Amino acid sequence: MNRFAAAALVIAASCESCGSCAQKPAPPPPAPVPAPVVVAPPKPPEAVTVQLSAATGEVQIRHGAGANWQPTSVPLPLGLDDAVRTSVGGAATLKIGRDGSIEVRERTEVSVRQLLANRARFRLERGRIGASPGKGDVSVAVESSGSSAVAEASTGSFAVFNDGKGLVAVVAEAGEVKLTSAGGDTVLAAGQGARVVGAAAPVQEAVPRSVLLKVAWPAEKVTRQATVTLRGEADPGALVSINGREMPVGEDGKFETEVPLEPGANRIAVRSCDRFVREAGDEEPLRVDRRPPPVRAKSEGWR
Repeated sequence: MNRFAAAALVIAASCESCGSCAQKPAPPPPAPVPAPVVVAPPKPPEAVTVQLSAATGEVQIRHGAGANWQPTSVPLPLGLDDAVRTSVGGAATLKIGRDGSIEVRERTEVSVRQLLANRARFRLERGRIGASPGKGDVSVAVESSGSSAVAEASTGSFAVFNDGKGLVAVVAEAGEVKLTSAGGDTVLAAGQGARVVGAAAPVQEAVPRSVLLKVAWPAEKVTRQATVTLRGEADPGALVSINGREMPVGEDGKFETEVPLEPGANRIAVRSCDRFVREAGDEEPLRVDRRPPPVRAKSEGWR
């Protein structure tokens, strides 16, 4: 054995005796896998709220389309398909979101149709309302029964009239209002008005500077009769009432009716609201005196 082989045997023996080459250190354990981060889904935005915030006169509420009408109290939250209606002399205010509102005039019925995060939609069955969306974070849309007309705005204010027979009129009081129907659409600037009949296209029309109301009052303010015939003229499509009782108005705006009278002093009040949701009124006193006229004896002197 040469010396190189002997040296190799010595090295091999020394490795076997120490064991350092046979037992290698175990590899470090793998780093722990971090647990997946669970991200909660974003919370859906809350729907805009509607509240009956004020009511005067006779105002009724209906919770749901099939529910019965009942007297209301304020404040009262409103949900989908809830409705509010007013009688003669009644009025109500609906608060929308933070600073929007709808003013419900007398002899009007309106219901809630849709509530989203940035939009509230209502249905005007009949009558007239004034809508103010607020500062622009919520848009207000108003559809009308008997017509395909929908008026919508996110700022400013507008008025909607529905005669219950298919005629809808919209006036932009401030800001712009988009008016759509099955027949087309238009945008109304402040001070402009338009009407929609059924599903026809909107027709823009000038808003008169004053409300038309003419009443032919009787010349004699004292009568023996139990009724008096009253004739007059208003804007076609206007709502006319005499002493709180609604009167039919012809297509030409003419109206005529018999007004019952009580013995003694009577006051006849005529009110008209045109399709641009503006009002006018006139009234006159009338007295009923059924006492027999005084008898004056005629004396003849002696002849």
